[in-house]
Amino acid sequence: MPLTKISIKNFRCFTDVEIDLSPGINFFYGPNGSGKTSILESIFIFSSGKSFKSSNLSSLINHSNEKFFAKGFDGIRGYIVEIKKNRTSPISVLLNNKKITTSSLIKEFPCTLIHNDTFSFTDASPDFRRKLLDRSIFIAESEFSKTWFSYYRTLKQRNATLKNNRISNIYAWNLKLSEEGNKLTNLRKIFFEQSLDEFYSLLNILKPSNVFDFFDVINIDFYQGWDDAKSLTKTLEENISKDTFRKTTTLGPHKSDIKFLINKIDARQILSRGEQKFFSILWSCAQHKALKKYYKIDATLIIDDIKSELDDRVFNLFVNLLPHLENQVIFSCIEDCFSSKISSDFKRFKKFHVEQLG
Repeated sequence: MPLTKISIKNFRCFTDVEIDLSPGINFFYGPNGSGKTSILESIFIFSSGKSFKSSNLSSLINHSNEKFFAKGFDGIRGYIVEIKKNRTSPISVLLNNKKITTSSLIKEFPCTLIHNDTFSFTDASPDFRRKLLDRSIFIAESEFSKTWFSYYRTLKQRNATLKNNRISNIYAWNLKLSEEGNKLTNLRKIFFEQSLDEFYSLLNILKPSNVFDFFDVINIDFYQGWDDAKSLTKTLEENISKDTFRKTTTLGPHKSDIKFLINKIDARQILSRGEQKFFSILWSCAQHKALKKYYKIDATLIIDDIKSELDDRVFNLFVNLLPHLENQVIFSCIEDCFSSKISSDFKRFKKFHVEQLG
């Protein structure tokens, strides 16, 4: 659920800052180096216990201090989350004064992040698109985590059997992998279809803008990781020789993908980088709308440096999209590119000049 207030101390360039967030749209602006990304980074930590800028959490501690402290408030549920990190100790997370694991945060404060290193959903690897889909299903479906881990444990065992050339054992692993793989795929297909409906609903809202002339020929397909005409069991059996040669499982749910097509052509061959970024945002919004509609889950969308790669034409399309989003959106930009575009449609909007925060 969305955070309504955060407090951070000794985090990056900030020594002590409190921010009251809107449950709707939050816009942070300021010049490079002012701390825009650091604010978004601190909000992301409440959802993951991780930074999207560094794998070393100690690097987030203000250079003149030995620890950072972050506190988040969910005013709707009355929840308080506290995160501490010392330079020499692991991260500590408390939810309502009870210690929890960082992996638990995503269910309590779900969010999706789009930043300059990963903004292109269409141009990213299949692994990235799978992870984005799986992250939302993990939030939505309680059984998904168990199914996911069971499948990938079994996959590891089958691959070990192939590497050690113990082919007599492969058939038992085929059955187990098929059983878990079919469960995993069914959960992915359900959420994909729910998100796809919401994606096309958002497209219909944006069509009158006439920014793109290909709205009617956009297709998004889910590839399950093997031929739809065959069962997973049969696929694994038929591929034993190939898998033995390559010493790995070449087909299955671990090869699934989401494919963006325009008039049956890979979207990467048609869209500019800015257009790819916009459709990445649109797909993330669709997943969030599916979470809210079907699972009653409010997730936060974080977008770092929104104007990067977007020309005015595409940015205006993003602005037109915002009033139709029911979830919390937090984004940043170097300049105040938003004030002149605010209309009566923006009922839950807050703007922050980062240099005036602390």
